[in-house]
Amino acid sequence: MGRKRSLRWKAALAALAAVCTAVLAGPAPASAAGTPVVKPLTPAPGQFRLTDTSYAAATDNLYTRYLRNHASLTDVVTTDYTTNSAGQPDSWMNLRQMQACSGTATAGLPPTVEKKTAWCWSSAHADDTTQHWYPQGLSTTGTADGGDGEIQGRSVTAVSWHYKAYDGEPTGGCKSDNLLKLTLIDRTTRKYRHVLLAEPTSTSSGAADFTFVTGHGGGIVWYANYLYVTDTANGIRVFDLDKLAKVDTYGSGVSTVGIDNGRSSACGYPYVLPEVHRYFQPRKAPDCSASAPLDPASLCFSWLSLDKTGGGSTFKLVTGEWYGDTYGSRVVRYQLNPASAATDPGLLATSGGRSLVQDAYSTDGYRGLQGGMTWTDGQGLVNFAFSKGCGTKPAVFSHTWSGDTRPVTGCGSGTASGGNWGAGSPQALSYWPKLGTTQVDELWGLTEGICRAKGDPHFTPGADDTGVCADYTGTTTASLRTVYAVGFTDPQVQGLH
Repeated sequence: MGRKRSLRWKAALAALAAVCTAVLAGPAPASAAGTPVVKPLTPAPGQFRLTDTSYAAATDNLYTRYLRNHASLTDVVTTDYTTNSAGQPDSWMNLRQMQACSGTATAGLPPTVEKKTAWCWSSAHADDTTQHWYPQGLSTTGTADGGDGEIQGRSVTAVSWHYKAYDGEPTGGCKSDNLLKLTLIDRTTRKYRHVLLAEPTSTSSGAADFTFVTGHGGGIVWYANYLYVTDTANGIRVFDLDKLAKVDTYGSGVSTVGIDNGRSSACGYPYVLPEVHRYFQPRKAPDCSASAPLDPASLCFSWLSLDKTGGGSTFKLVTGEWYGDTYGSRVVRYQLNPASAATDPGLLATSGGRSLVQDAYSTDGYRGLQGGMTWTDGQGLVNFAFSKGCGTKPAVFSHTWSGDTRPVTGCGSGTASGGNWGAGSPQALSYWPKLGTTQVDELWGLTEGICRAKGDPHFTPGADDTGVCADYTGTTTASLRTVYAVGFTDPQVQGLH
């Protein structure tokens, strides 16, 4: 490492230590020496700005008149149910337990660095191996409240999932493709519960019904009482944790959603989290698939994170794009009102009903970004961390900055070469600064992958037969799904590229 970069890195680490309480890619093509991997963009007037549609009045009416059994975060992560709403025994209703990782799943954990947290999902109802539900976004109360990392006295990690039907399988209702749910995990007990995300069926203050929400759920951010969720081709949805409610009808056999004859249901789940705002771009992105070209007029909202650094009172909601085979996806940072703001606390800053863009960047040296985060160091330099999914191969974690010209690490091939991170497609990144009065400086992430048995009818040759799954000979699905935390300021983490 050259002296100039070494000094910059030491300054960045020193700055991180000082501001922690406020802080919240296949191989890249050969490029000419000196070509930066992340470059600032100058958005055209109005480019990337989102229009706010408020569902607050509709949700207030539902919460007051129809979802009257109000719930707290504590209720969700501590209340066990051994029966359904009809009083019949139903083990599906129980709180579930995150487990220690073992077997194939350990390949989904970041290697060579100390794991402060390493969890794997319960097998009791196949959260670890289900081929219908896939974990995607992650955020925590550590992000939501940097003061002590708690909301309502609980330290909680939130994970979003989307539903995927098998080829040829009938879909609809509570088995719709890209149905979204949220999981809330108590950090202390490691117990967790799934919650259905919902939206009112109108924006009217007289709204009398709600339905499920669909989307990929690739990114979430928890800030104050709000949960931000990406809607890939459209923009960002916002849900209010202060409007959590318990529905009337719940259980493993329930497949209805909404209000029917005055009784509420949520696809069997006991709790529902309703939407209060929708920030959508003027034109839906035409294509956000792996081989799609970048569309100058619209974004693909693939992941989210929160940036509280850089001084001043304006925080940033950071979003980035995933285009599997396309280089140069954009990172856009929106101005976010602090929770203490007099106007729209905790919501996106707007002017004329449209969101305000802080800045934007092109990630020319990368492709396939699954998660990311930004922070500004003591020298005023914007730093980036990215996770690049590589299927079941070793993936990539990269620390870079605007102007960095180092070559980008690639995924490589086989079981060992290439990437520097966990296998199983690492997804979101989230920073947890404090736990109580202790400065913990944790970087949280998760993986989504599974290894399918070769005889599995849903196994697709070429998809899960490489990397750590290449030699998998099990007769049932094996999990690569993990939730983990490592030291954010650990030089072994920050030194990766």
